[in-house]
Amino acid sequence: MNAFFKKHFGSRSVRAGGYAAVASAIVVAIAIAVNLLVSALPETVTHPDFTENQLYTLSDQTKRITNALEKDVTLSLIASSGNENTTILSLLKRYEGASAHITVETVDPVLYPNFARQYTSGTVRSNSVVVACGDRSRYVDYSDIFKQVKSDNYDTYYYYVQMGYSQYYDYLYDTVFDGENALTAAINYVSSDSLTKIYTLSGHSEAELSETFTEAIKADNFEFESLHLMDVEAVPEDAGLILINAPAPDLSEDEAALLIDYLDAGGNVLLTTDCMESDSMKNLLSVCEHMGMTLTDGMVVETSQNRYYRNPVYLLPEIGETEITQAIRDGGYYILFPIAQGIVSAGDGFSYTPLLSTSDSAFSKKSGYGMTTYDKEEGDTDGPFDVAAATSKGEAHMVWFASAQFATDNVNAMVSGANADLLVNAVNWMAQQEDKISIRSKSLETGYLTVSAADSRRWSILLVGVIPAALIAVGAVVIIRRKRK
Repeated sequence: MNAFFKKHFGSRSVRAGGYAAVASAIVVAIAIAVNLLVSALPETVTHPDFTENQLYTLSDQTKRITNALEKDVTLSLIASSGNENTTILSLLKRYEGASAHITVETVDPVLYPNFARQYTSGTVRSNSVVVACGDRSRYVDYSDIFKQVKSDNYDTYYYYVQMGYSQYYDYLYDTVFDGENALTAAINYVSSDSLTKIYTLSGHSEAELSETFTEAIKADNFEFESLHLMDVEAVPEDAGLILINAPAPDLSEDEAALLIDYLDAGGNVLLTTDCMESDSMKNLLSVCEHMGMTLTDGMVVETSQNRYYRNPVYLLPEIGETEITQAIRDGGYYILFPIAQGIVSAGDGFSYTPLLSTSDSAFSKKSGYGMTTYDKEEGDTDGPFDVAAATSKGEAHMVWFASAQFATDNVNAMVSGANADLLVNAVNWMAQQEDKISIRSKSLETGYLTVSAADSRRWSILLVGVIPAALIAVGAVVIIRRKRK
């Protein structure tokens, strides 16, 4: 038997083959181990985000929320096999890597046609996401991830104007990637134990907050309820915040007293106002003065061309460096603030913080809506002014936006939703939910590298002429040397 093995398996070729087989087995084992190790690594390591706008990179706000999770959350991508949106799936994987409490799965609607019906009664679109935690869930539609926003491309606008088709500009929309904002809000919603209640003041012809602004606030775990102060003896104890949106006429003395009592108990008030005369809104202004703010009569006119949009009363104010505004300021976004009044600090004992301010050359037209010229006239007040401000007194907070049109859809669309972000940030700040302040949508527009004609010629000569010629020359030298040997 030994002779048989030596004869048939003891040759040099067989031993070499055996060594090769062992080596191959080792290489395969190493490859399997490496694949297993790589598959265990987070998405941020295996697939770095090289996109221009960092589509897949999670913000600090999202990381704080996911790191604080104590409940298990499942993110279910509804898509048939092979038709998963790679952008959405990559983002979901980053959420999974951000917290051990987050699990990502793909649900094929062909195999599980009734899955999404548990979470929504509406039309289910491919590549939508269900976010679930225990008994709570939220359906995030594909259109909430890739959102259509009214175009703010002013070059395109002026082209349409010049061509005589400006009426069609209202139908131009850009697509933005709002996946992180929608998913983080959903995760925060399903993992939270309760919702903060916002009471919207009624009874004074207040403007109705648009659906865009309302839904943006609701997404951060707030719910709305109407409040008529004449029907109650005190502001409800569960009021996390009172929203007063452009009231006219004035509040009564009793209503103002109820609001002051609420603030003295540590309440929060968010106020927007239209351009008004102080004499006509004395009771409302008494609430503002109680929180250390008062109003400058007239309408603000901006003379710095860098600080208004087309019209000197359509302000592009300086954005302050505050918790409420910092994310918008860092992102380089504008806030559009039409028909505004100046706010000034009133007395000591308050923490007064300017949010939006005019340039030093701005002034306030005393005639307000009755103005006939944008030129400064006798009786007008020199700036600068704050047109939005926040104050704190003990546990009480108040944020005042002295422009009613600031919180309208048309104005908000002209700055790609930055106005809505600012309002939501103010709500979160007063509710002491700073972790949720402003996760911006990300543009899907392609970035281009622009070079001069001279640089273009130089790079063309280098890449098309010099480098190929050098490679050919090196190849020729190698061939000649081999032939000589």
